[in-house]
Order: sequence, then C-alpha cells, then structure tokens
Amino acid sequence: MAYTLVRHLEYKVRLLYKKRSPERIRQTLLSVQSSILYDTKTDKKFAFPSKISDEAKVIYKLMEVNLATKPYILGNIK
Repeated sequence: MAYTLVRHLEYKVRLLYKKRSPERIRQTLLSVQSSILYDTKTDKKFAFPSKISDEAKVIYKLMEVNLATKPYILGNIK
C-alpha cells in the first residue's frame, strides 16, 4: 500500500508540477515543521509553523491538504 501511495504522489507531482524523485518529495515534505509551545497557565499548546518552501506548498496544494501558515491552538492537554 505504501509503495502505491508513493508512486501515486510521484505521478501526480510529475503530471501537475515537475518531475521529482520520491526521495526529493520526501525530503521536501520532511522540511515542513512546526514549533509547539506549552502555556502552563492555560494548559494549552500552540503550534507555530516554520517557513515553508514553495515546492512544499505546491505538493500540499496538489494533494489538497490544508497547510497552516499562522500560529494556531492545538487544544487542551488535561
């Protein structure tokens, strides 16, 4: 199943963007990160997305996955 999903992603990226190897796609997606901060007074977690490359933005858009670009609350952790 994993092989099929990787091949599908590779095909879709090649068809709608540029030819990229599965490893390059993987490395691009691994570069997308968020810092998580914990507020002890309110017991809430906040996520702060890092800067995202244009290539990662394109891949997320091709796969119709929402990409957070602004800080957001992860929720309570009781």
